[in-house]
Amino acid sequence: MRSSTDAMTDLVLLGAGHAHVEVLRRFARRPDPRLRLTLIAREPRTPYSGRLPALIRGDCAPEAAYIDLGPLAAVAGARLVIAEATAIDLAARQIAVRGRPAIRFDWLSIDIGGVPAMPPGGGIGVKPIGDFLVTLARLEGALADGARVALVGGGAAGTELALALAERFAGRVRITLVCDTSDPLPEAPPRARAVARGALAEARVELVCGVRAGAQADGRLALSDGSFLAVDAVLWATNVVGPPLLAESGLICDAAGCVVVDASLRSRGHDFVFAAGDCTSMPSAPRPKAGVWAVRAGPPLDDNLRRVARGLRPRRWRPQGAALAIVGLGHGRAVAWRNGVVVSGRLVAWYKNLIDGRFVRRYAPAGLPRLGAQVEPEQVSLDPADLAVLSGATLHQVQAGQAPGGHQAPGGQAPGTETALIQQATHLAAVLNDPFSFGRIAAAHALVRLHATGARPWTAIAIVTPPAAASAPARADVIAVLEGAAEVLTADGAALADCATASSGAPALSLVLTGRLGTAGQSGSAREPHAELSPEDALILTKPLGSGIVLEGYRRGLAEAGWLLDALAAMTASSAVAAHILRQHRATACAAVAEHGLLGTLAALLRDANLAAALSADAIQALPGARALAHLGVERAGAAANRQGWPDPPDWPDLTLLADPQVAGGLLAGVPAATAEACLAALHAAGYAAARIGQAEARRLDVPRLRLQTE
Repeated sequence: MRSSTDAMTDLVLLGAGHAHVEVLRRFARRPDPRLRLTLIAREPRTPYSGRLPALIRGDCAPEAAYIDLGPLAAVAGARLVIAEATAIDLAARQIAVRGRPAIRFDWLSIDIGGVPAMPPGGGIGVKPIGDFLVTLARLEGALADGARVALVGGGAAGTELALALAERFAGRVRITLVCDTSDPLPEAPPRARAVARGALAEARVELVCGVRAGAQADGRLALSDGSFLAVDAVLWATNVVGPPLLAESGLICDAAGCVVVDASLRSRGHDFVFAAGDCTSMPSAPRPKAGVWAVRAGPPLDDNLRRVARGLRPRRWRPQGAALAIVGLGHGRAVAWRNGVVVSGRLVAWYKNLIDGRFVRRYAPAGLPRLGAQVEPEQVSLDPADLAVLSGATLHQVQAGQAPGGHQAPGGQAPGTETALIQQATHLAAVLNDPFSFGRIAAAHALVRLHATGARPWTAIAIVTPPAAASAPARADVIAVLEGAAEVLTADGAALADCATASSGAPALSLVLTGRLGTAGQSGSAREPHAELSPEDALILTKPLGSGIVLEGYRRGLAEAGWLLDALAAMTASSAVAAHILRQHRATACAAVAEHGLLGTLAALLRDANLAAALSADAIQALPGARALAHLGVERAGAAANRQGWPDPPDWPDLTLLADPQVAGGLLAGVPAATAEACLAALHAAGYAAARIGQAEARRLDVPRLRLQTE
């Protein structure tokens, strides 16, 4: 993942269609410092449409049909936003995205595909493909033997899907293909139509031809000749129409709601917008809505986006007049045609599988450029003993009625003289190039340290170091970081009281948090934040390990997008309730697992109490993908220092995981053995993936301070 410090112009790729994944691949191989890319996609993986029938039949594994956007975006240096775009504001040049602030752009490229034309409430569309596969799995479990499924659309997609469904259901369900032409595959030569019709008959697919399908109601599908077809479900693979947000945005669209583009793939009427794929219409060279044309639009789209960023005129693109069409017939056979020549058989199916597999592998991590380990500046971290030397006190606690800087507490409520305040400062360099997500992570990273003390968050002061970009992108980045941080802070009851920006340095966020800590004499007050462990205490960890490894793996282009999403969910999950549950069950000590990893955090607790500990390797949980990345040698800067002095593998198979500097990690606490199981049950009931990872022991000179036990 390249640094965005030299980015001057924001290019947003809306949608992860076939043209856009090729643009990303080309940026990975030939970066352009003038452009900062952002990819907005609904799902972490984008399916290759050519593999949909094989997926339905069960002929290929999901990983052979999907392109994972995590590695692709990372090596291209693109910000990855997995969310649904709900509107495009062309005047403000920003995109409204569900669940987060709008994303601004200087240039916009759209490749969001289309959806089948179908009446409202008429059934199930086969696109978006990801949604369709989930719905199909549910439908399969709900259909009774002998049920009828109607598939509307007799083109190549509908014919191929009807045959795939017939093979999947293996006679248990009746498949009926409905088309408004006299034969399926009207675009194919007569011999290809005859081959397909024979395959449909062999598969016992019923044909209802020469009629248009209408609305579905009360188990009946209305047909244009006035008759009805009894159905249990209706699937639509008809002509594609554009998603509604395109026309609603004011883009010039055709009658089907698809963006009208010129020969350079530029939107007519909006010269800062480009588009490709099924969501477009090119009057100068009309082509069928098929994946092959979207794939071939990738290279000219990439070239023209680079050209306009340099102030050059885009080049005209004329798609080729004809393309090879291949329709899978199932049972290892396929039919293909081009320019009137038709071939069919097993060799054709083999060739289709070859080219489909080659396409997907082109965007797999193995086919992308490799990024090395990140070189980070050495960071100095101070423990409480160091702070005591600097400030003359173990903790900086004050009793006052105002927040730092004279700001009133949220809602104007001062804590009062019976409440002690605790302040903590954290600094986190940008671990993700998405500023909103980074702000959320940084706030959670700071809050967990406050939760470990038992304090209730009250106020926060932020200092943002933005990337060195042009003024508009930099300002947008700062706002996005603060919005992300404020969202997490507010959820935990803290107010962002003030903020400032630093003028130079790597992108980062520093936070000074103030928390309210009840006095020792109060009922239900927090325990002493640095109370010592006791022998036989159970050691409980509230979150899985591996956030640092997953973030570093993502930066290098090795982590799946799904792993990143799981890590984001874990990192931004509040530890407030966990801290309360631990105190309720008389935790003797509690600490945030942060830059020192589990090893360093536990070692500090053990040194303070002059105790030892035994850890259970089988009980230590890891985030999805963390162990796989660790086995590839992925680790975050600081892990090597955390490992110093500890045994080497194979005696410690998870040493990298235990030494991983955590970002917004969980809480590590010692809980009396008598209350440990009840504490763990309460944490699980509250939604935490907590685990009892070992126990504290009396220190013995002939036994290592920390032992890892494996079954």
